[in-house]
Amino acid sequence: MINIKRPWKKNFFKTPEDVQTKSKEMQSDIQTVSGVKKVLFSDVQSNLYQHLGITMVDDEIRVVSPILPLQSAGRYSGYNVNGRTIIRRDLPKVNKSYSVEVPNFGDWSKGSHDMSWTRQVFERTHWLPTEISIIVDILEKDDESIIFKFSLDRHLDRKHQSYEDDLLFHCNLLQENTGICDIFESNANESDYTKTLYVNWEILPPGDQNIARNIEYFISKFKDPSTQIIDTVTDRIRFFESLQPLQYIVGESKFSRYIGAMLKDDLVLLENVRYGNAVYIFQEDWKDLSQLSRIELLHSQNKNFIRIVHRGNWKNRIFNTIRDLFV
Repeated sequence: MINIKRPWKKNFFKTPEDVQTKSKEMQSDIQTVSGVKKVLFSDVQSNLYQHLGITMVDDEIRVVSPILPLQSAGRYSGYNVNGRTIIRRDLPKVNKSYSVEVPNFGDWSKGSHDMSWTRQVFERTHWLPTEISIIVDILEKDDESIIFKFSLDRHLDRKHQSYEDDLLFHCNLLQENTGICDIFESNANESDYTKTLYVNWEILPPGDQNIARNIEYFISKFKDPSTQIIDTVTDRIRFFESLQPLQYIVGESKFSRYIGAMLKDDLVLLENVRYGNAVYIFQEDWKDLSQLSRIELLHSQNKNFIRIVHRGNWKNRIFNTIRDLFV
């Protein structure tokens, strides 16, 4: 099999914030790291997903499922098959005794004796191979693409003491093989999966006279909104109003809430309020690009967007960016 460099982020140092939030909000404790992804036929033809048993033969998609991830797919795929030994340099050293049999006076014909000694070493943690497989299902397809559902064949129990560590392991295993990482209740149906690909958009009127009504309407989209959510929504709408938008855009999917402002038909500002740490400025294809997760967006080949992180005088950077785009 040809070793192909895959155009997505491979691993996480910690579980993605959106996955953590989604997991906590679920009613069921039994959950599955899984997700859906729209894949172009051209990517299948170029063998980008061959390592997952997805190939094209005589213009037909062939799928082998379930499939054990190849060790070569990434670190966690290797750990999944071989296990892992971690030297715990974060812990104090412990005493370890060693013993060997040696000849008397260097001559085995004179017999032998045991020699023992003790020295300090770092402790080691051993992961056993988990041998988790990936289940591949085709949910929908059209003339240009296929929507795949990728899921791990091992459930997680939110009440189990190792849940946090297991969740990170599962996220990394799915991410490095598929480029996506999401989580669902174990009994989720196909509709639960496919609806995460789509965002329902609504248009709200701009203008100072509509600010209070727009703030109230958007906050109503949240169940028991926190003070932080309320403050964020209020701040963003007031800030967007200062940009003199043509209209406000409100987007909602099962686990995401978007607020934005359309300044021109091909210039849209969007922010996912739930994770509000950056504003995205889209110049075109904003509806398609907004379907992507932050990880997918940042590693996509499409660069028709600008990401401005909420750091320093970020609002001033947005003003300057928009001014340059209007020139």
